[in-house]
Amino acid sequence: MSWQQSRINRKHVLDALKRETGSSGGDAAAKRVNAYRKDPIGADTTEFGYVGALTLRRFYVDPAKPNATERRALWATLTKKMGKRGAKDPGGWDGTIDVKTLQMLVEEEQVEEGEEE
Repeated sequence: MSWQQSRINRKHVLDALKRETGSSGGDAAAKRVNAYRKDPIGADTTEFGYVGALTLRRFYVDPAKPNATERRALWATLTKKMGKRGAKDPGGWDGTIDVKTLQMLVEEEQVEEGEEE
């Protein structure tokens, strides 16, 4: 995968989180997250690392979230955006996972035969 695609995939995660939660990672992170979402290719490597290190709890706020339904919705959105529709959610992740790890999980999942777009 190219470095450009990796940056675009990180934007997909941030976009999905914004769509699912209405948040850009809280007041302290919002400006940087929104700037990265606007220009993932041109963003400095520091910003790529910063937004990747944010945990989902920064977006969901409630420590009990994302719940199972929200995780399924987020996974479906991400697999669609990253061309991995049909990829099985490996499970075991919750609000403590960071953006870069969730991105990696989606990127590495294999699509079930017959499930590709």
